[in-house]
Amino acid sequence: MIKAAGACILAKDTKRILLQQRSTESSYPRNWGLFGGKVEIDENVSQGLLRELKEEINLNPLEDIIKVYPLDQYHSRDKTFSYYTFVVLVEKEFIPKLNSESGGYSWVHTNYLPKPLHPGTRRTLFNKNKLKLIRNIISTL
Repeated sequence: MIKAAGACILAKDTKRILLQQRSTESSYPRNWGLFGGKVEIDENVSQGLLRELKEEINLNPLEDIIKVYPLDQYHSRDKTFSYYTFVVLVEKEFIPKLNSESGGYSWVHTNYLPKPLHPGTRRTLFNKNKLKLIRNIISTL
């Protein structure tokens, strides 16, 4: 079973989310998605998520993250792949230090999502219940 985790990073100061434009060498090149990736064998999902955020955008979990909320789980029909999505709250928007897995980034309002969205990101962000959960978090800020 392959497990992966991704973050819908939410800035408290602007109430916008951070999206990744995938590199031209990745699957779904130039699609917009969430930062994250594969969970290693010796990690749990939370550890994998935090490691990926450190590797991909240099986000320091102890200094930069206010709170983490579970958002979504996807499990493939053949039970070989699971993807866990979290809302990661940060104090303010920042300029991420991107690695080679990214072609760019954008802070966006949930009403104005860029295209094309990665299919998994689209499935999560266009789900009314998941989007409502994100907006409920935003309304408490």
